[in-house]
Amino acid sequence: MILIKAVRLLTAILVVFILVSLSMANRPANTLADEVRADRPKRISGKTGFPPPPSSRPPAEGLRFAVISDIHVQAWDHNAQIKFRAALEDLMSQEPPLDELVVNGDLGDGKPDDYAAVNSILREVRARSLQRVPVVFTIGNHEFYKAYHHPVTEAWSPATFPNGESEAAALQRFLTFAQRDKVYTERYIKSYHFIFLGSEKSAMSDHTIGDAAYLSPEQLAWLKRTLREHYTPGKPVFVFLHQPPLASGGNFPGKSRFVVQQDELLEILRPYPEVVFFAGHLHLKLGSPGSMVQEGFTLFNESSTSMPRDGVARKPLPDKSEGMVVEVQGGRVSVRGRDFLQHAWLPEAQYTVDVGNRP
Repeated sequence: MILIKAVRLLTAILVVFILVSLSMANRPANTLADEVRADRPKRISGKTGFPPPPSSRPPAEGLRFAVISDIHVQAWDHNAQIKFRAALEDLMSQEPPLDELVVNGDLGDGKPDDYAAVNSILREVRARSLQRVPVVFTIGNHEFYKAYHHPVTEAWSPATFPNGESEAAALQRFLTFAQRDKVYTERYIKSYHFIFLGSEKSAMSDHTIGDAAYLSPEQLAWLKRTLREHYTPGKPVFVFLHQPPLASGGNFPGKSRFVVQQDELLEILRPYPEVVFFAGHLHLKLGSPGSMVQEGFTLFNESSTSMPRDGVARKPLPDKSEGMVVEVQGGRVSVRGRDFLQHAWLPEAQYTVDVGNRP
């Protein structure tokens, strides 16, 4: 009797094993691990991005992303931290959800504890949000500003510039934080081309650079080649650089060149009316003259989350925190200014550009 029961048990186990084996054999090869790997951006010439062969590129679909800049989060600056947190909470609760968030430079003052504070706030907001919005960072002039801080006390000390800091160290801290190998890169989001530029030098190596962006010949050649090789007439291309390549409005005496290679950059961009360029640096209040400039291509200045300034008097506006939400459908680009403290749209900052109908 015991032998019969044992045989029946072994038979049942064998049947279960056969059924599980058949089920696994029929299961699709794309496992969860495969799906995670498939979601990761692939490598293009050593830079992060989605490869865009024109023959297989999918048709354009609706896209929604946000651009903020000049968050100026330092470990000691609680006001800047509060405003950055408010901006993230506002943007990561948008409906429909955003496909991307670009933080376009001047993250802090380039110190390790500044990057740690940005990361901490981002993790905190993401932990409470149901949305997982990808975030991309660009480098601003303030990412080189550790050179103005005393190496021991971290107090502001321009008299002892560069305070033991080096340009290579500043660049490496940003690259480590941004998780890439160059300050310039590209990626595709829902088949739309995103190009991120960044300064490669600062006043540490050449005092005449000041706070301007320095774009190397290699970066400019890469930009020219990238625009040419992946150009689609009538389809927007989004380009980001912290410093604007022209004086975009406001009263800036003696400050008409925010990019050292401004002429070369404009020469590359002007043949492409499809380029929609986003810059920060000026803290220009949204809706001011110069918030949108068209010169062959379209340039937007996305104000500041930490401290917008009046467009003419340059007066600080401490009760303001601003950025832009961009909606794209085909060749039509709609840009809406957002007040993050009031959680409201700015009626004075509503713009539409149709690159598909431009000459």
